[in-house]
Amino acid sequence: MPADLPGPRPLGGAVPLGPGTPARRPAPEPLTAPRTAGIPEHVVEPYEPVPLAATPVDPNAQLPVGFAKLAVNRAYDERGQEVFWLTGHSGDLELSLDSEDTRLRPSGLALSNLRPDGFPPTEIFRAVAEWSGRQEDVVRWINDLRARFGTELHLVIWDDTDYDIPWEMLRLTGGPDGVADGILGALVTVVRWTTIREAGRTPFREPAVCSGHVLGYYAEEMRRDATVFENFEHRGHFGTTRTFLTELARPGLGAGLVYMGCHATHGPNLFKLKLGTVTWNELNRLDMSALDGRSTLVCLNACHSARFVNNQLLGENALRGFAELFLRKGAGGCIATSGKVGDDVAHTLIRELVGRLCADPGLPVARALRDFRAAAVARLPDPLPFVHGDDDAFDAEGQREILPILYSFMFLYFGHPLTTLRLSVRAQEART
Repeated sequence: MPADLPGPRPLGGAVPLGPGTPARRPAPEPLTAPRTAGIPEHVVEPYEPVPLAATPVDPNAQLPVGFAKLAVNRAYDERGQEVFWLTGHSGDLELSLDSEDTRLRPSGLALSNLRPDGFPPTEIFRAVAEWSGRQEDVVRWINDLRARFGTELHLVIWDDTDYDIPWEMLRLTGGPDGVADGILGALVTVVRWTTIREAGRTPFREPAVCSGHVLGYYAEEMRRDATVFENFEHRGHFGTTRTFLTELARPGLGAGLVYMGCHATHGPNLFKLKLGTVTWNELNRLDMSALDGRSTLVCLNACHSARFVNNQLLGENALRGFAELFLRKGAGGCIATSGKVGDDVAHTLIRELVGRLCADPGLPVARALRDFRAAAVARLPDPLPFVHGDDDAFDAEGQREILPILYSFMFLYFGHPLTTLRLSVRAQEART
């Protein structure tokens, strides 16, 4: 039997899965064919056309100018291996991607592998670049979009897998004249989405305008994150989640930003998901009326908070996770992390991000994240440091130099590409 090739393969007998796949109904019992019946003479056939019943229309079929959607669909192939395939479209029918090829799950690319006992940073950078070279159709499609829309391109990656593919790190090369090579998330405004079944939400409607004070929760070891908001109206809760969660249940709270600085855990099922001291199921049962109205941005400075779980263990064909939960509860957008981010870098990112957004209240959150990644990539050493030195010792200093750049790509934003944030300044600041 020939070995699996690394590139795309025909869809063939792959079985589609995931929240975007309609449930397959049992085949009905065969019915007896109806008897033919003649039309009575006194019945006159109408001359006017009879309108057909309304049929459902894909709300994303026509996107705003400059918007594009890359759909990532999961499946199993004929051998039972996890695979995915891609479709992409924009407001221009000529700029579409319809890949009938499947690709194996690239589990070695997940940024959650970046841990002390995991893959070295240099190796992850090189692995993503190597993998990107085999995604010619996707890279070509994105480059064509960039050539058409320039810096005004907004790419929504609607990923219905739990494969943790770092799409923002996709290496773009070989584009049309005038389109620069580089890393997707540093060149293009990229947002994420996943199917929010109960709410029927999509990221293509009106952008959220998040404004008001900061409601924050800080674990003891992340208390200094609160200093980021010292010039703004801020209700901080330290060490315990109980009072923080009580405020989330208050309708009309008026928070523009809900911030959680804490550790989180991830695992193969919902029972393993925990944010601070609260499990996913406990959060899911809570009233979060303060998020009603899509006027609040949620920021989870918590490890692995952007990752999803395939909830088959509880008999559900759906992805669940913290970003999905807060969006379903009504948040206007959500920032979360796809791996374990170093506390110092996370603190720096949040401070820079808040600074950028407050300096320019009209700047979309997603674009501010793009600019932050671009600044990080500008510091990427060329060439990349080797993992080991000439004496075969691990080059810890060289690898630490790469870490902040990778951390910048761990922060993912879920929501409308044009959503903005405006925080209320403290009263004494407002008078000066």
